[in-house]
Amino acid sequence: MSPALSYGIRGWIAATDLSTQKEIWRTYTIPGKDEPGSDTWKDSANAAATGGGSTWVTGSYDPSSNTLYWGVGNPGPDWDAQYRPGDNLYTDSTLALDANTGKIKWHFQHTPNDAFDYDSVSENVLVDALVNGRQMRLDLEADRNGFAYALDRDSGSFVWGLPFVKKVTWTKGLDQETGKPVEYDPKLPVQKYNAAVTPSKENPVTMICPGNMGGKNWPPTAYNPVLKEWYIPVIESCNRITVKAETPGKPIGKRELFTGGGPDQPERITGSVTAIDVTTGKQVGKHETPYPMLGGLLATPDLVFYGQPDGKIAALDAKTLQELWSFNTGGGVNAPPMTFLSDGKQYVAILVGQGGAWDKWFIDATPELKSMQPSSALYVFAVN
Repeated sequence: MSPALSYGIRGWIAATDLSTQKEIWRTYTIPGKDEPGSDTWKDSANAAATGGGSTWVTGSYDPSSNTLYWGVGNPGPDWDAQYRPGDNLYTDSTLALDANTGKIKWHFQHTPNDAFDYDSVSENVLVDALVNGRQMRLDLEADRNGFAYALDRDSGSFVWGLPFVKKVTWTKGLDQETGKPVEYDPKLPVQKYNAAVTPSKENPVTMICPGNMGGKNWPPTAYNPVLKEWYIPVIESCNRITVKAETPGKPIGKRELFTGGGPDQPERITGSVTAIDVTTGKQVGKHETPYPMLGGLLATPDLVFYGQPDGKIAALDAKTLQELWSFNTGGGVNAPPMTFLSDGKQYVAILVGQGGAWDKWFIDATPELKSMQPSSALYVFAVN
């Protein structure tokens, strides 16, 4: 995987032979000159050389087709989309790769010419399900842009998509044939989407929903194969973006931020656990939480477990999303729960100890969390 998030890099995915410790293949997420997709970088200043495309969450593997599915991060600079006209492949995309060669079998780009920092780095959940009467092999991804996607994992074709956050302002929705934002125009070098909130040099201060932390960030979703329901840990957010245009051709120093602006948090941010029926692509439940979901979810046949940054962990009914149990750990949670068996008895374990990006960049949206004490503890509970 490539390092860095917003440091003017060119992302990549590589495979290593564990016997010889030698690299077998390397696939760049930003195409080189004359490679497929290179024509989606339409500037004259070689923006692709520092085009971003970090791959900072682990991909998924389907042994039946020997395919890797990997999410790709945002283009750089993050908010100055005019610096890098074009769709900017393969940023904000899901890639299907041949595991032997690294060759890209197909791609699906969620937010072309992204001006919102909407990485597509969420985990890819591989599901077999009957969708509208047809048996399908799906690749599910809950994108930072606030939309949940189901793709045919053999062809990459769009199956269904819907918003999983309460408020989306950057677009009016998805084209239900292509899965692209309805305002997307492949003929335009710079996409405007909802022009009133799309940050640009001409519109340098805007409010976007979801915020740049995303409708969902790295915390993993969970899937219940019995109910065919997919549970998403949601960040219900908006935030303010200020564009500070980058200078084309300006050298970028080692580990120098390359963002074209930045966010701040004038509004409170909350969260939810949202349930989607994968057989229909419809939302079937939403359990709202007072804080954003900074840790992932765990699904059992009957329950959904989650944690909150105020220290609360809880179990919801898998069908109704009603809370059945909770416990206050006294420390913030940004890790997913896990479950295991010992001597025939089931347990749920979760690491407690808040930290990471929220405390550094987003704490103003949840000011009472400033008083939370740091901790580092493992909690284990028996499932009766």
